[in-house]
Amino acid sequence: MRKLIMLSAGFVSCFAPLVSAEPYHVPSHCPRPAADFFLPEDALTAESDVDVQADTAQLVDLGTSVFTGKVDVRRGGQQLNANRATYNQTTGKVTAQGDVRLRDSQMSIFGDQAEWNLDEDRGTLIDAKYQMKQMNARGEASHVNRQGVQSTQLKNATYTTCMENDDFWKLKAGEVDLDHEEGVGRAYDVVLRMMDVPVFYTPYISFPLSDERKSGFLIPSIGNSNETGFDVSTPYYWNIAPDMDATLTPRYMSDRGLMLIGEYRYLTSQSEGIIDAGFLGSDSLRQNGDEINPNYNQNRKHFSFQQDGRYANRWRTQVDYNYVSDRDYLEDFSNNLSLSSTTHLNRLLNVNYYGDIWNFGARVQGYQTLLREVEEPYQRLPQLTLRGLLPDQAYGLSYEFNSEFTAFDHDELVKGQRLNIEPGVSLPMGTAGFFVTPRVALKQSYYSLDNLSGQSQFEESSINRTLPVVSLDSGLVFERPLNFAGNKMIQTLEPRAFYLYIPYRDQDDIPLFDTNLRTFGMGSMFSHERFTGPDRIGDANQVTVGLTSRFIDEEAGREKLSVTLGQIQYFSDRRVNLRPDVRETSSDSDYIAEAIASISEEWALAGQIQWDPDTTQSSMSSLQLRYRNEDGGVFNIAHRYRRDDGDNQFPLDQIDVSGSVPINDQWSVIGRYYRSLRDSLTLETLAGVEYHSCCWATRIVYRDYVKDTNFIGIDNDEFGNENRTKAIFFEIELKGLGRFGKKSDGLLEDSIRGYE
Repeated sequence: MRKLIMLSAGFVSCFAPLVSAEPYHVPSHCPRPAADFFLPEDALTAESDVDVQADTAQLVDLGTSVFTGKVDVRRGGQQLNANRATYNQTTGKVTAQGDVRLRDSQMSIFGDQAEWNLDEDRGTLIDAKYQMKQMNARGEASHVNRQGVQSTQLKNATYTTCMENDDFWKLKAGEVDLDHEEGVGRAYDVVLRMMDVPVFYTPYISFPLSDERKSGFLIPSIGNSNETGFDVSTPYYWNIAPDMDATLTPRYMSDRGLMLIGEYRYLTSQSEGIIDAGFLGSDSLRQNGDEINPNYNQNRKHFSFQQDGRYANRWRTQVDYNYVSDRDYLEDFSNNLSLSSTTHLNRLLNVNYYGDIWNFGARVQGYQTLLREVEEPYQRLPQLTLRGLLPDQAYGLSYEFNSEFTAFDHDELVKGQRLNIEPGVSLPMGTAGFFVTPRVALKQSYYSLDNLSGQSQFEESSINRTLPVVSLDSGLVFERPLNFAGNKMIQTLEPRAFYLYIPYRDQDDIPLFDTNLRTFGMGSMFSHERFTGPDRIGDANQVTVGLTSRFIDEEAGREKLSVTLGQIQYFSDRRVNLRPDVRETSSDSDYIAEAIASISEEWALAGQIQWDPDTTQSSMSSLQLRYRNEDGGVFNIAHRYRRDDGDNQFPLDQIDVSGSVPINDQWSVIGRYYRSLRDSLTLETLAGVEYHSCCWATRIVYRDYVKDTNFIGIDNDEFGNENRTKAIFFEIELKGLGRFGKKSDGLLEDSIRGYE
């Protein structure tokens, strides 16, 4: 009787791959066995003594004893109880009858009679019922035959995680063979019954006897959409080695054909990576609604390779390579709104070194462009960076050095090489109540341009540019105690002033390789850069003034409210811009106001507004109200706005409402309404319900969404309907076993912030 785990392997491991495939936690409202239902953890050794207690004991033969009345046999971490038991000390055999109960720290088993050899770990249990601690699972078996540590055979075994008197689902196997040495079990004649109705049958399954991974088929995914028709995926998992595995998934789409998808994962001591590929031979969809399929009868495929490497000598590597056979691939085969709207696929190789003082980086980067209307970005072949920082040197000075060399390549536009060098020195000063940081830097850029023919705006092939950068950053922090609604608070007042000076230099003769205007916001107001890349160095003679006030709970130390207001005052026009001969002449910037409030443990509010004092209009605003409780309830409402001022390429006016709201312990409603008010177009609608009991759950979700947001605003009355996809997701989860149907949890996590 080495361990009672011999029985846990016997009863449950026949369904181990299904059990381990879906982690299962018993819901908080579900009843659990009493604390003394299982024994405390106790290690069992081969030398453990047998301790027997009973109301009466009788020695009937040499070495053979009969115990009656509340028989209690213990050895190590196991216990046997019965009305009557016979124990032969010489052979180690125990025979028990009447209310037999075997239990250890993980399982309790009940039966009519049991025969066991304690020395050889062999025996039989008849008409057994069991309950497991790990998954609150229970079941029955007519016979359990243990053949030592090598194998176990079971007859008519069942398994479920439902509570007593609730047999919503149950697995039943006619025969189970467990090979403990090989760590593999085999079950025959397996039937899944739901509400006592057989719904699935397999003549044979094999499974692991531990939580180790094992090759085999996973739960299929089934669904239907107007993009694919009837859609079923049946993944096969291949456990190649402890540090690598693969999943092969045949995906049948009634409207398009059979697609084969493969994923290979590996993990080494220094790296980890994923290779993902898919192939659809001869797309059979001629037409989707009124839209002709341009890829009809074409082979369609994708390939993706991601790897991250971490090495003990401080080197890091990153590979991100992606390919699709055609521009419509993601739109046709992805259920993710943001993924289907991707305009470029990244192809990147990064090599970085992180030292104590110096950081070095090397990058090769290109893209696959998926839209004809979008200009191809430049490729970096290669980009080299070297950055250094020496803080707290003599006299409190800090030294910094940033450099970058990039070779830009393009088939049509001007290309060339760019070298940027920026040394700088600063003198941070301050205490807990104030800080002052003067800084001086020198930006030096060198360009060598090629492919100038046909590019009339660029005349010089060699360009040098040198500009100084002078700044002074300063701030104060004031605090005072405050009583608010009976709560002790600390209020801070934090004024900040940031002066920046960069002289003007005409840069219209420099091409825009990777540079754009920064999004104006609280972060960019205190930045040295007005542009995202070094092709433009914005002239500046300005001071940014900001004021922040925080309200902090004195006891919890939690920030309850933070309010910030800021504006830039310009002392000269900004002559450097992305377009030639464009000058910004305003003497001040828009106001930026930002507020973040923690209303309670469950409610939070965040908002930002950019206000133009000249037009007395809002240039940009966002408002978000979030709710989340311990029961899994989630509610979000947000509004985003960006004014169309003629220069803005991405004006917005959107409202987004989403949530998962429990009605009671079992039922929840889920949904999302995401609409562009500016375009009078609903981007995504989700509506569904969820049901969770102690042993099963179900979810049905309806989804209607825009396939490609890049075409929003282009004749929405006509194109809007053609650019939409409708789908229904239905799945049922048998807890502790697996999920069936079209999985939607990933979709809901992407669409509903905070959903789990």
